[in-house]
Amino acid sequence: MRILHLAKHYWPHSGGMERVVQDLAEGSAAMGHEVQVVAYGRQGDGRGRSKVTRVWSLGTVGAQEIAPGYLKAAWRSADVVHLHHPHPLADFTALARFRRTPLVITQHADAKGKMAGWLSRAALGGAGAIVVPSRAHVALCSELVGFESKVSVIPFGVDIERWITVPEPPVGAPPKALFIGRLVRYKGLDILLRALERVPDLRLDVVGSGPEGPRLKTLARALAITDRIRWFGEYPDEDLPRRMAEANFLVLPSVTVEEMFGLVVIEAMAASRPVVTTALPSGVREVNVAGETGLEVPLRDVDALAAALDVLAHDPDLRARMGEAGRLRAERFFSRRRMVQEHLALYHRVAGKELKSE
Repeated sequence: MRILHLAKHYWPHSGGMERVVQDLAEGSAAMGHEVQVVAYGRQGDGRGRSKVTRVWSLGTVGAQEIAPGYLKAAWRSADVVHLHHPHPLADFTALARFRRTPLVITQHADAKGKMAGWLSRAALGGAGAIVVPSRAHVALCSELVGFESKVSVIPFGVDIERWITVPEPPVGAPPKALFIGRLVRYKGLDILLRALERVPDLRLDVVGSGPEGPRLKTLARALAITDRIRWFGEYPDEDLPRRMAEANFLVLPSVTVEEMFGLVVIEAMAASRPVVTTALPSGVREVNVAGETGLEVPLRDVDALAAALDVLAHDPDLRARMGEAGRLRAERFFSRRRMVQEHLALYHRVAGKELKSE
């Protein structure tokens, strides 16, 4: 089968959506399918089994890249087109080839802006199938209203083998928490820093960059906790297991439903690390099972988060039990292989072909 992914960015650009597209593309190619990806960026990394066409962008207007070459690059032969929302330019491309190629759309999140929302809804109307990674997405994505009959829930997955080999932290080292993500307000890292202040022997590694970086570092100095934090900035995706290897558990303290899924939670669970998440009504709750694979705390509750950090920092037996439960859950429900196989079955259904056994 010839599969064409219309994405915004692709490896080595880091981010949850980018990792999902890469895993789908590489996983499908590894199973013998012909996969092409169109994305913004410079040409020429040549990595992987899938073919990647990178289109130069002249700049951005709002959140939309100005890339005339995208339309030409995306107009190529395929048995199925897989579009990743939000992406107005790809929506326009899909509408231009309406009914010529079966269309599958993954609704990572709604578009922002009236025109972008109109294009998104028009593309969803022409899609043969819509994919969301969690049941919560159906409720949270207003653009899906009226299209519920087209929706299939296929959870995101990760390369389990990459994470189950991550070693345990050094014996005798001080307890350490890990945060991985963009330094933006909705991630709630300021709440985590205030909670960290109340657990004096806990260390924290922060992996990621973003506009909130300077403010957060100022807050850390004001709280007198700079000696317990390491700021790694933007970190190569292939090196993330090294950071996980030094941590006892992961914390995702997000405070709004902009945190729609939290792929990093699956990666931590696959690495046998318990997780601390917040009580968001999003897909995060469908990944972390509170009390089994990790702990859950109320939104913006510094006291509750500090208590959860303290428990996991000082109870190695609990960490071990939750870590093992998380690994088993990741292997069962959130593997890359399962995600790819379910997408391939959907592609064949939408394209009207019989699924050959893999």
